[in-house]
Amino acid sequence: MQKIIFLVSFLALGFGAMAQDLVEVMDKGLLEGDTVPNVELRKEYDPKKASTLSAIFPGLGQIYNDSWWKAPIIYVGMGTAIYFVDFNNKKRKEFTVLVEDLLEQQENGQTINANELRVYRRNADYWRKNRDLVFLTTLAIYGLNIIEASIDAHLKGFNVSDDLASFKPKLGVINSGTPYIGVGVTIPIRSR
Repeated sequence: MQKIIFLVSFLALGFGAMAQDLVEVMDKGLLEGDTVPNVELRKEYDPKKASTLSAIFPGLGQIYNDSWWKAPIIYVGMGTAIYFVDFNNKKRKEFTVLVEDLLEQQENGQTINANELRVYRRNADYWRKNRDLVFLTTLAIYGLNIIEASIDAHLKGFNVSDDLASFKPKLGVINSGTPYIGVGVTIPIRSR
């Protein structure tokens, strides 16, 4: 008998239940409007494309990354380095010609000053070393241009918001009574 009463009361509870009204829910959804938050879309930058563009033409990768202000810096650096390569090469040629003239005079039977020949050779070697060093500097600037374009493309989408990390200077006292100054970085970790 208890089972029958339990079954009847259980079935009676089911008659009072009703389904949701779909029309009403749909109407509410249409009336509320747009509830999706506006999300700012960021342009995706391809590091490979940025470095390839910079390798083809220095500064072009920076322009692709929308870092227009970096391109003139690269042009000035490369232009200055190329100017000094040319300057040092001209000086080397001047002293090389002087050395060749002295050696030609010696072959023709004229007496030459050995100290003068040594000084000219030393100067020609000095300007050659400077030219080579500046040429390596030019290659380094070219390489840094490519590397910077790639890194800039990688980090363009990096989020640097205020709530990413907080920097908190701290002044306290150690147990022995000695005051200390410290710095701490707090990085909040939230599950989404």
